[in-house]
Amino acid sequence: MGKKWFSRPDGTYLKHIDPFMRFFPYIMKGRNESAIYFNQRIDITELKAWLNEKNRTAAATGEGSKATLFHAVLTALIRTVNERPQINRFVIGRRVYQRHDLSCAFVIKREFKDDSNEEIAVMKFQPDDTLSSIAERIADEVKKVRKAAKDDDKQRNGIVNWFNYLMNMPRILLRGLVGFLSWLDYHGWLPRFVCELDPMHSSIWLSNLGSLGIDAPFHHLYEWGTTSVFMTIGVAERAPAVGADGQVTVRDFVNVAITLDERISDGFYFARSLKRFRFFLEHPDELEKPAKIS
Repeated sequence: MGKKWFSRPDGTYLKHIDPFMRFFPYIMKGRNESAIYFNQRIDITELKAWLNEKNRTAAATGEGSKATLFHAVLTALIRTVNERPQINRFVIGRRVYQRHDLSCAFVIKREFKDDSNEEIAVMKFQPDDTLSSIAERIADEVKKVRKAAKDDDKQRNGIVNWFNYLMNMPRILLRGLVGFLSWLDYHGWLPRFVCELDPMHSSIWLSNLGSLGIDAPFHHLYEWGTTSVFMTIGVAERAPAVGADGQVTVRDFVNVAITLDERISDGFYFARSLKRFRFFLEHPDELEKPAKIS
């Protein structure tokens, strides 16, 4: 069937889910009012060794891009959401929708300097994406953004470039524009190109704070847009751990902090999804396999 008139360009309204889930948005109206928080401390000892071996092989053969912890976490998240599609829902206009695409937004720092601009990338992913394909695509995106920054230090990436023009508007006009766009979004009439460009209309926002040497904080969800999942990655650290044999060894760990919109699913589904996400990181060979779609 073709797209129906006045239907959202980015999702399908779920009319036949549990009535209790449909009622939730009427009593919990905002994302931060509906947010739940999960902290996961994940053993990445095997993952780090596996990534090191993979990168040595890639360097020796000259094939493939370097894979990092960020790429591994993103791949595990993409695998999980593809296999657990309720995570890829969103709430807008007091309705629950199933998103058409799986997209992720993340920040690219032009340079690691205090006064360097940040760019925001929004990328779509498919069920057959693996760690290798994701690492290569992100490496290409980072190169493209940083090359563009060198060519023109005033030109910004994607929707961020629009702010060069929007912020020249008088406040009253800017407030009116934002209000009008919010009204369009509420009714599902926001143009497709805005939904695709805007990082706050992505499935997931992922922030790698480990690259800055700090741990993972819980991040709020944005009230603007439709993003239902925000994940931060902390710095990897070594710590003593008791093994299955009762012996104490030093292992590598990373904390990830996840903020979810409770209205898109239930606690049981969230718990099983987080276990699946953790499984992928603790069994890194799985990251080179496509998602299993039931």
